[in-house]
Amino acid sequence: MAALTQRISPAGTLFLAALAGTLPVMWWVVVPMLSGANWPDHAGHLFTTMLHIAGGIGMLALGSAAIFIGWTKRGFRYHRWAGYGYLTLGSLGAITALILSIKAEHEPKSLYLATGTLSVVWLATAAMALRAARNRRFQSHKEWMIRSYVLSWTFVGCRLATRVDTYPWLGAESTTAAIWINWVVPLFVCEIALRWKEGSAARRF
Repeated sequence: MAALTQRISPAGTLFLAALAGTLPVMWWVVVPMLSGANWPDHAGHLFTTMLHIAGGIGMLALGSAAIFIGWTKRGFRYHRWAGYGYLTLGSLGAITALILSIKAEHEPKSLYLATGTLSVVWLATAAMALRAARNRRFQSHKEWMIRSYVLSWTFVGCRLATRVDTYPWLGAESTTAAIWINWVVPLFVCEIALRWKEGSAARRF
């Protein structure tokens, strides 16, 4: 086991951790939907929900692959296609999430403002990443893809927020507060990490 751990690079460790992080959501949300157990709860928007799940799964898997390839340069010829797949399926997941947010068929209604805003911000970061790549601004592309992927993973946190009452003292608005915090804070931390070196002490000559 120790030998195996030594062979795994930091990028590989991050990749495996990313995949493992989906397991609770897969068990609580995806499996009941795929089995049909939760279909009655989504009768009015079942098709849109299933498209959202398909897009979300593809977004997380291909996003992990694209970042892993880009970081390690292994199988780099597949990086572009993994990226295009990520953007395509991610857009499907985000657009269907936005549609579900506009329809707002569950309570509390306020949570849909948080999920709808997240969907729009994800689409914006993905568009910026694509624009930078097409203009061969690869450093900018890398940063926008990191932001986009962080937002992709906040979708997982937002799903967990509907299952775990993180702020019970807020009553019915606990879920809404958790969703806002679960996507805004990670994006803010990501931005600090991306810009950290720019604020470091200047070299004196």
